[in-house]
Amino acid sequence: NDYEIVPRKVSPRCSSERTWIRIVVEDAKGDGISNALVSIQDKEQMGKLSTDQNGIVKTLVKGCQISLIVWGKHLQSTYKLVNLEKNRSGKESIYVEVKSSCNFVIFFDQRSDGPDSTVGSFNDETGVQYQYVAKSGSNEVTGTGYVVVGRKNPVCINWDPITGRNTGSLKVQAVAQSSAETSILYITNQGAAAVVNIPPYIDDFYKFLICLNVWEADDPNDLIDVDEDVSGFLKAFDDYGSISLYNSLDEDGCCAWFKNLDDLTSGENTLLAIQFADSEVEEGEDADEADNEELEGNASIFDCNGKYVTVELPKDNTYHEPELWPIACICAGATDIRGIKVLRNQDFSGSIYDNSLCDDVCTQNSK
Repeated sequence: NDYEIVPRKVSPRCSSERTWIRIVVEDAKGDGISNALVSIQDKEQMGKLSTDQNGIVKTLVKGCQISLIVWGKHLQSTYKLVNLEKNRSGKESIYVEVKSSCNFVIFFDQRSDGPDSTVGSFNDETGVQYQYVAKSGSNEVTGTGYVVVGRKNPVCINWDPITGRNTGSLKVQAVAQSSAETSILYITNQGAAAVVNIPPYIDDFYKFLICLNVWEADDPNDLIDVDEDVSGFLKAFDDYGSISLYNSLDEDGCCAWFKNLDDLTSGENTLLAIQFADSEVEEGEDADEADNEELEGNASIFDCNGKYVTVELPKDNTYHEPELWPIACICAGATDIRGIKVLRNQDFSGSIYDNSLCDDVCTQNSK
């Protein structure tokens, strides 16, 4: 009668047997999210899985705990720790809701080496300081942050540019550790994502920099898979035709740099235009399809004092090679960026351009 009977402690089933878990990834409406990335870690494994078209993925777990990190299509993430000690059947369903914390992805990239390819080189550890202003009608969202250059390190923000009849805009300003140059993205068209190209290091010898942030429009339902940036060739025209430039944008980069405006103009009113680089013909695609690209983005012109002008691609953004995109006029006698007039809402046009457009623009601005 003096002895206390202690119940025998039974180990949970999961301590000796594996458990099948069924992970269901849903949005706020309860709809399954396909191709959501699920990072898992249990007693003996660590890996990544993707959900099927119904937002479901299954895996076999060892041990009594599994940690999950789930990424939605907009790169927002959710963490969940699951305890399996009470599970007796060997099967468990786990529901994870991924909330829409952002809707627009910004990738930072760098492909131009600059005048001296040994200076200002970028690598996988190069950092970029960025700030943005996203306007949606009367609302304004601002943010700032730090990211490592590369397609694997995008930034996701919340931007809804259309509210009723109001059209908003997005402005992103970025500068890298290894460069004093600034990149400016300014757009009003909202697609799925954007690319901000970081300029290379440019010394004080060069007074003007022209950069592109241009990409192929992508499927808005697949934000993570963004095509490579689009490169182009810089062209200049005066009343007598094309002007030969010693430096231009090329297929390996997205920037061009000049000592002064004399390198870009003959002294007359001069039109600057972009002719985009040849498109690669992908498997299953004919040449005509490759030459008709849906392009988004902008071009910017900077001076050595940090002043700039920027212009967005036309709303009708289907580009047919070898069309030109007119971006700005350098008015006769211009010595600084005040003499550069950007051309807004200019559609793509033929490969030879009528410079009377700049004559009209520069005459209006001189009045």
